[in-house]
Amino acid sequence: MQIVMLNGTLTEAEQDYYARLVTEKVPIGLIEKLYLDVDGDSVTVSYVLRNVWELRKMGGAVIGCPEDWNAAKQAEQRDALANPIG
Repeated sequence: MQIVMLNGTLTEAEQDYYARLVTEKVPIGLIEKLYLDVDGDSVTVSYVLRNVWELRKMGGAVIGCPEDWNAAKQAEQRDALANPIG
């Protein structure tokens, strides 16, 4: 996780404090950048999540992200019927 300071500075201990606050709600592995915007005595915290790809299996093989498929494979996925559970 990259910490980006905007409009001011914070000590390393203060940066760690804000990082811990965010990671209590969002797993650290999902956060790409943590923005700390300092305005006097207040700090605005925002973050950018990593791009998590959706992988699919078709016919028993992992075939990647649906956005990367050709038109025929996208049509096959769109027209596929779910297996009935019963």
